[in-house]
Amino acid sequence: MERVYLDLKARILSGAYPPGTRLDPAQLARSLSASATPVRDALYRLSGERLIETWHQEGFRQPLLSEADLVDLYGWAGALLALALKGRTPRPELPGGLIELATGERYPDAIASLFRTIAIGSANREMRDAIVNVIERCMTIRAAEVRVDASADEALVAMTEDYRFGRWSALRSKITRFHRRRAAFAGKVAAEIRRRSEPLR
Repeated sequence: MERVYLDLKARILSGAYPPGTRLDPAQLARSLSASATPVRDALYRLSGERLIETWHQEGFRQPLLSEADLVDLYGWAGALLALALKGRTPRPELPGGLIELATGERYPDAIASLFRTIAIGSANREMRDAIVNVIERCMTIRAAEVRVDASADEALVAMTEDYRFGRWSALRSKITRFHRRRAAFAGKVAAEIRRRSEPLR
C-alpha cells in the first residue's frame, strides 16, 4: 500500500491530473500495477490529507478550487509561515546557523523548498506538519500563479535572500505581503486553473 500511496501522491503533486479530474480506483489500479484495494486505501489517505476530495460521496477527484477557496488557503499558508518565523533565531548546530536551501529552478519547486525549509526550522511538530501539508496542497496551483502574476518570481527571490541572511522580520513581512498578493490574484488563478481543467467524466 505504501508504494501505491507514494506513487499516486507523486502523480498528484506533479499535476498529472487536471483539477476536477475524476480519480477512478479501477483505472488507477491498472496504471499503478496494483489491485483496487490498496489504491482505494491510498485515495482515502490522500483525501484525509486534503490533496484530493471525495465527490458527492460517489468517488474521488482532483480539487477544483474556487477563488474563495484559494483566498482561504493563501491566508492559512501566510499565517502558518509567519507564526513559524516568530521569534526565530538561527539554529546554532547548523553551519552558519541556517538550513541550506535546496536549489529549485522552477518556481513551484523553489517556493516549496523555501517554505519547507522554514517548516523544518520550527521546533513545533504540529506546525511543521501543517506547513508541509499546505505546501503540498498548493503545489498544483503554483504554475498558474506565475502565469498570472509576473512579479511572483521576483517576490520569491527577495524572500529567499532574506532567508539566506537570517533577516527574519523582513522575511515575515515579505511572506505576509506575498500571500496577500496571492489572495488578490486568486480570481485570476482560479480562472487559469479552470481554463486548463477537463470536465468531470
